[in-house]
Amino acid sequence: MSFANRICAIGLLAALWLQPALASHVLKAEHRRVLDGWLKQHPNLRLAALDDCEGCRDDIEQTRRGSGGPWRPVPDYHPYRAVGDFNGDGRQDFAVVLVDTSKRDKVFVLVVFNGPFRDIAKPPAFLETGMDLRHGGLFSGPPRPKPYRLLVGPFESDAGGVLKPRNGSYRWSDDER
Repeated sequence: MSFANRICAIGLLAALWLQPALASHVLKAEHRRVLDGWLKQHPNLRLAALDDCEGCRDDIEQTRRGSGGPWRPVPDYHPYRAVGDFNGDGRQDFAVVLVDTSKRDKVFVLVVFNGPFRDIAKPPAFLETGMDLRHGGLFSGPPRPKPYRLLVGPFESDAGGVLKPRNGSYRWSDDER
């Protein structure tokens, strides 16, 4: 490889490394360690599965394929998992939806863990119980405007809300900004 090509490659790698991570829907091993450690203390909670999203199969597939215009494909989309910098501190955070197996109605629980993830016993930065997310999920990242926040609600709807960072936690807001 020529010297010029090496410089270009180093520059590209540095640019990629310095960019904040975009939203993803795949939990990394460090996220799973934190979540599994916390779930051991809450035996009535389990990670929500795709089957918990009632009537969402077409919406999930459309999100994974993209719907044209600014709505690019999100091949790893999962309605109940999101990874990204939700509080704008440059560190990756993650959110999951859980199911409270001790309840019959409004069984969904949203938890958000802020990075960094050094301690597997880390408590969530945000926890909301009694949610109805049977027809919705978690959304973040492009083409929504920066700073990327975590949106929670039904597919293709203005209903739901956004989590806005506040003092190491989040506050629920029903407006989009």
